[in-house]
Amino acid sequence: MGSLTNLGDLLAVTFYLAVVAGILAAVVLFSRSHRKRKEQLDRIEAKLNDLTGK
Repeated sequence: MGSLTNLGDLLAVTFYLAVVAGILAAVVLFSRSHRKRKEQLDRIEAKLNDLTGK
């Protein structure tokens, strides 16, 4: 019975670690995506400024 409890604890800890890792990965991916989108918008804005003469 003791080894079964240890296995359950191990599975629970593994699950919680996977959830935390998933949340961290989502934050990193969102941050990178946001930065790339901002850089692209800055490039588009610079091209529009060149075209309009500003």
